[in-house]
Amino acid sequence: MKAARQSGFAYIAAVVLLVVVAGVCVALLRMTGTQQATVNGALLGARASLAARGGIEWGFYQLSKGNCATTTLADFAADSGFRVTVRCTKHSFNEGEDGAGAAIAKEVVQLEAISCNSGGDCPSEDPAILTQPDYVERRRVATTCIMDKSGLC
Repeated sequence: MKAARQSGFAYIAAVVLLVVVAGVCVALLRMTGTQQATVNGALLGARASLAARGGIEWGFYQLSKGNCATTTLADFAADSGFRVTVRCTKHSFNEGEDGAGAAIAKEVVQLEAISCNSGGDCPSEDPAILTQPDYVERRRVATTCIMDKSGLC
């Protein structure tokens, strides 16, 4: 009897190689998608941070004109896609005494700017908005002291 010739090893190797190459391709596609989402999140975060900074600068401008109130800036939403809410809080206190024994009045102002890319209120309280993967919110706080007529704070 003649021994049977073995064949088919090349087919098995080709199938294994195709499965490995397909696995590598799937892994690369997933990494590309993850990287794109990361870059998008970083870009949205930077834009939200700059919008909050613009809100702080707007608040200082309003403070220089004597205005201190909580305001939502609609112009920011139209220009950048981010809604910005600026809160202004004043705290008055007495600090020591002057040469005549009178209390020295001080006033500390805290500006808080919150920017977010939700369509509603900012900051949002809606769980449906907060759980969206592209929702971004940034908060900036600045504190200053309003000077009295003597130039001291």
